[in-house]
Amino acid sequence: MLANDPATALREWQWEPDAVPESLPPPMSAISVRMDDATLLGPVEWCTEPDAAQLRQTQLRLLLAGAKPLGLIHGDERSLVALASWAQARGYYALLGPYQFSPQQDRHKNGYSNRTATVTAASPGSGAWRGLLISTDQQTVLLAWLCQLFGWERFLGGLLGYPSCCCRAFEEHWPRAAAGHEGDVGLMLLEESAGMHPVYKMNWAANIFARYFGREILQHFPCQWHCSGTVAMARRHLAALEHYWPADALEIRTCLASPMLAAPGHGYALFHGGRVVRKHGGIRLIYDPDRVETIGMNDGLGRAIASSRQLTAGTVANWRIADRAVPGWVLDTSHPDEMAV
Repeated sequence: MLANDPATALREWQWEPDAVPESLPPPMSAISVRMDDATLLGPVEWCTEPDAAQLRQTQLRLLLAGAKPLGLIHGDERSLVALASWAQARGYYALLGPYQFSPQQDRHKNGYSNRTATVTAASPGSGAWRGLLISTDQQTVLLAWLCQLFGWERFLGGLLGYPSCCCRAFEEHWPRAAAGHEGDVGLMLLEESAGMHPVYKMNWAANIFARYFGREILQHFPCQWHCSGTVAMARRHLAALEHYWPADALEIRTCLASPMLAAPGHGYALFHGGRVVRKHGGIRLIYDPDRVETIGMNDGLGRAIASSRQLTAGTVANWRIADRAVPGWVLDTSHPDEMAV
């Protein structure tokens, strides 16, 4: 019944979620999982106060503000248990996911991870990385836990509030992104969209690359850069942050609207207050070197960028940096309604 009529199958267990996929295939083989308090909630002795940095996470803040129906936060077991205890004390439902894993860090992204490795059944007290589900609704948390257990990615995306078009696209994009882009669906889409153009105009609301600099407004990969559902969600999220945390919201908005260089194989550079200038048939990026952030650029490019005030685009998708032609694209998000190259 899960494969052919999942809505009816769930209803038999008194679960009636919205937007159930047309099929929820059961696992092909048996799954072994522990379901006890230590596994689902963590060791009691780790139920301490969470680190202040955890409480500043954008995803958690959006959940607290009522802008997200469900949060899925990854981290080491000890820190997640503390966060779960904090959330439960405030009336939220929280469960640790059924699996533990090691984050497979992306190269040139300052330790950010889009993929996991060594995924096994959770062992309480191991301290390994887990996922933590938090919501005001118990059914949502339980269904999301089952989605993790059985690999129902599209259903999980819907429970997290992501646009349905993006949930469908993620399933299609993920195999290629995992095989050739370290799981970075956004970089894969950028390569396909920008092609040989050195500059790609993008609505700031669809800019998901700022997450690598610790600022984010979205937690999902858009199906395409002009996805109306993604842009609308980003604007709603920013409005919620502006209401409760205006200073942090301004920092995020400024970051999202600043030019960014994505140079595969080298890293990323964020030019706060920079601007893209088109003049006499050429393209330049003008910026203040004191307001540049770089990650992953350990081959001298970061120092070269910080010692200059402008970059010049090549005739193809590359930029001149210290007499080197570095392949990459500059995201120009200064024009909010621009969507095309």
